[in-house]
Amino acid sequence: MKRTTITCGLAASAIVIAIAWGLLAASLIPLWAAETAIVVAFPVLVLFLGLWWRAPGGEEDIPFIGY
Repeated sequence: MKRTTITCGLAASAIVIAIAWGLLAASLIPLWAAETAIVVAFPVLVLFLGLWWRAPGGEEDIPFIGY
C-alpha cells in the first residue's frame, strides 16, 4: 500500500471515532450506536497506524515477507 492510501484510511477511522464521540457528547445518538462505531473504527485505526509506520515514503510497495 502507498503511504497516501494508508493516510486516508487512518484519517477516515479517526474521523469516525471523533464524530461518534462528538455526537454522543451532544446526545444526538444513543450510547450503543457510538460504542458500535468506536469498536469497529478503533482496530482499523490501529491497523492503519501500524501500516503507516512501516510504509516507505516513496512509490514503493511494502514487500511480502511470507509466513
